[in-house]
Parts: sequence; C-alpha cells; structure tokens
Amino acid sequence: MSRKDDCFKLGWNALLGAVLIVSTGCSSFMANSYNAQGVRMMNASRTEEALDFFEQAKNANPKNPDAYYNCGAVYHQTAINSERESDFQMAKYYYDLCLDLSPNHPQCLRAKAALLCDVGESDEAFRLVEAWVNRQPSSAEPRIELARLYDEHNQLARARDCLNDAVAIDNRNVRAYTALGSVRERMGDRDQAIMAYEHAIALDPYQPNVNTRLASLRYATPPSTAPTIAPQGENTLDPSGKEMIATQPDGTIQR
Repeated sequence: MSRKDDCFKLGWNALLGAVLIVSTGCSSFMANSYNAQGVRMMNASRTEEALDFFEQAKNANPKNPDAYYNCGAVYHQTAINSERESDFQMAKYYYDLCLDLSPNHPQCLRAKAALLCDVGESDEAFRLVEAWVNRQPSSAEPRIELARLYDEHNQLARARDCLNDAVAIDNRNVRAYTALGSVRERMGDRDQAIMAYEHAIALDPYQPNVNTRLASLRYATPPSTAPTIAPQGENTLDPSGKEMIATQPDGTIQR
C-alpha cells in the first residue's frame, strides 16, 4: 500500500462501516440485546448468525432504525466481498428503511453514500450528502462526509474547505481534524497538516497512526526550494509529478 493510501485511510477510517450496538428508548430493550449479540457475531466473522440477530432486533422493535441499518451493513459487507448485485440491492433496501425512520441517521447516511459510490452512482451519493448538509447546517458530521466524497474524487481543495467548515462548527471533532491533516498533507501543506494533526492528538492522544504521521512530518527535511541545476552539456527535465474493525468510544464497531 502506498503512503498516499495510508494517509487516505488515516483520514477516513473512522467514518464508514460501523455496526451499531445499541439505540435509545425503553421500548428498544430487546432490540438492543439482539443488536449487541449480532455485533458479537460480526466480530467473530459469523455473518449469517449476525444477520439473524439483527433480524430479530428488527422484529422485536419494527421502529428501531439501528436494526435496519445493521442488516444493511451486513449485506453491504457481504456485497463488497462477493460483488453480488443482489447483496448491494439488499443493503440499499435496508439503508432506505433505516432512513425512512431516521432521515438524519449519520452511520446510515455515510454507509449509503459509500454504497452508491461502490455501484457507480457517485452523483447520487453527492446529492444524498448535500441534502444532509442542508438539513443540518449546524452539524459537522455531514460536512465531514461530503469532504470524504470530494477526497475520493480527487478534489482535495473542496475536501479541505468542507473540513475547515466542520472544525469551525465543532472544534472538538477528532475525525474532522484527523481528516484535515491527511488532506493537507497530501496537498503538500506540511505546516497546516502538522497543526491539524496536533489538534487531533490534543483531543485524543491515543491515536498511534496519527502520532506516526505527525512525527514523520515534524522530523522530515523540508523540500528544497532551490532550482535544480542540470549537469553541464545536458538538457535534463524533472520527470517527477506532484501529486481515514476497531471499537469506537460511541459504541460502534468499525470495519
């Protein structure tokens, strides 16, 4: 894996594929229990048993959006592994049911946007997330997701702008600062990348990958700005070009 790929995962690996363990509300007690058991099965790579528990959660409380989301997440993971169209369709079906119950469900919106990109419907993914931004203008989360889409489509300047907006809204959002550091680093903005990573570490010191990138940037020799002088008698051209499953504090499991 290239350093660019490493930086991309560093910026976005906290954003996708979470399976929710619990939801709120007294009426969801049984659904919560089934969801928790399903997560344990997912951790053990027992996908069919996980799906069975999530189905039971859905049956126990048909208005529990997390149960539908969890079912969709299982089918989505299966679809990525199998590349079966039917699995992608089932994942989308369950994500849509979740969003019918909870239109601003952050994990589901992120996952559906990723699924749409997986099946070549990037324009629809952008429309989905832009609508989320418009519905929740005072939330950082939709802007982080919009930045991820821009990043995946090699529009780093737009990703940076979205993340700057996100940290302006929520200056304690670790994921926003981590992703901003990654984007800034790949844009060649070393000082601003260091600053963003430092913010992320100040908010959450236990991020070994971020600490590694930060140390690398701090101790790297800044690139020389002196012009390259070709050996006498040669016409030398410079051929080089310029070119974010872990347990989360909010009770989600990351793939």
